[in-house]
Amino acid sequence: MSERIRLDPEAVASSGRALAGIAQRMADDVAVLETTVAGPGNPWGGDESGGVFAVAYQAVLGHALQALGSHVQQMGEAALTLTEQARAVAATDASAAAALRAES
Repeated sequence: MSERIRLDPEAVASSGRALAGIAQRMADDVAVLETTVAGPGNPWGGDESGGVFAVAYQAVLGHALQALGSHVQQMGEAALTLTEQARAVAATDASAAAALRAES
């Protein structure tokens, strides 16, 4: 079975760059979240009930931050893959066009 696929390398590369920007914003947001909840001005206060809450919350938070970090990493890898694929398609197209011109 032979099927054709049309791909605009610049559009794919542009999508990769946009995705990289999203990944960076996500990473920045995760860093702000981590600083806010783990920093000296934590949101639960310094009293006894706040301290008890903080222990439980930080245990869950550690897992959540790991998951968010994994998502950021996956987004970054997807962005890089899109960009690399766009370059590969453009290079293949250029090579094929050069070969066709050489045969003419």
